This record gives sequence, C-alpha cells and structure tokens, in this order.
Amino acid sequence: MRRTRGASRRNRKLRAAVTATVTATTAVLLAGTVALAPGAAAVTPTQATTQYDCDLLGWTNGQLTATQTGSYVTITIQLSVTAPLAVPWYSIPSTLVLDDINTGRPVYFAGTVNPPISTGDPIVLGPLPGVVDPGESLDAYGQELTFQLYGIRISCEAVSPLSPGPFTF
Repeated sequence: MRRTRGASRRNRKLRAAVTATVTATTAVLLAGTVALAPGAAAVTPTQATTQYDCDLLGWTNGQLTATQTGSYVTITIQLSVTAPLAVPWYSIPSTLVLDDINTGRPVYFAGTVNPPISTGDPIVLGPLPGVVDPGESLDAYGQELTFQLYGIRISCEAVSPLSPGPFTF
C-alpha cells in the first residue's frame, strides 16, 4: 500500500496535536502537584524568653531563638549574664531540655556550638540541634539548661514558662 502526501501530512498534524495535548496535560499535573506540596514547617513563635535559676550565676534571663527545617530544629540561647573572660568558638558544651506540654516527654537540644564571646558580652549557647515531631508544643518551665564554662559545670532550672510560648512545631 502506498502512502499519499495527504495521509502523511495528516499523520504529522495528528502527531503534533497529540504531543501538544500530552505536554499541556503534563504541565497542568505538575502545577497541581507543586500547588499541593506541603510548605516548609515553621515554628511559632521564633523567639521567647524565660528566667533561669543558675546555681553559680544566680538568676538570669534567657532569650531562646528557634529555627525549624522539617523535623530538624536548632535553638540558640542568649543569657543576660556576661562572660567574665573571653570564650572561643565551639568551647561551651551545652544541653537544653524542653518539655512537650502535650505528652510530658522531654526533648533534648545539645551540642558544643557557640560564637566567640568577648569579655563582658552576654553568654550565647548554640545553635543547639534537636528533632521534633509535628504538633509538639515545647516549654522550658521546670526544665534544665546545663553548660560547661571555663571547665565549670553550670546547671540552670527554668523558673518561668516561655513568653510568648510555648514553641509550637
């Protein structure tokens, strides 16, 4: 059977129409998938304060800053007490415990991360990494912050809830 020019032209037009339809359908499906994709998780609030009773340092305010990427969270703590001597990078091992107010489960944030701190500047701990579950609400009240400064272990207990707070993930 011999093809005619008309049949060949019709086949090309049909092939072009099918290709255009498939391309358009694919674009619509991809756009719908992107539109339905979940957004990045975000902690609220991102900053909160609490008061700590730190054995050797006395009472101090702590400003906690939380950053969330999925289930991975970092918390940085800036205390109102100042460093009597300079502190180098990555030299303050720290552990922060927060309480999930829904379940009572403790959530730990720990590391040896800190910026360099000059004499007389506020003590900054972190960012300390931790992992959270969606829907957790974390508070500091009654929980512990421990760190080692100049070789001395300092234990602090949060004596007030986070304000505003709790951190909700």
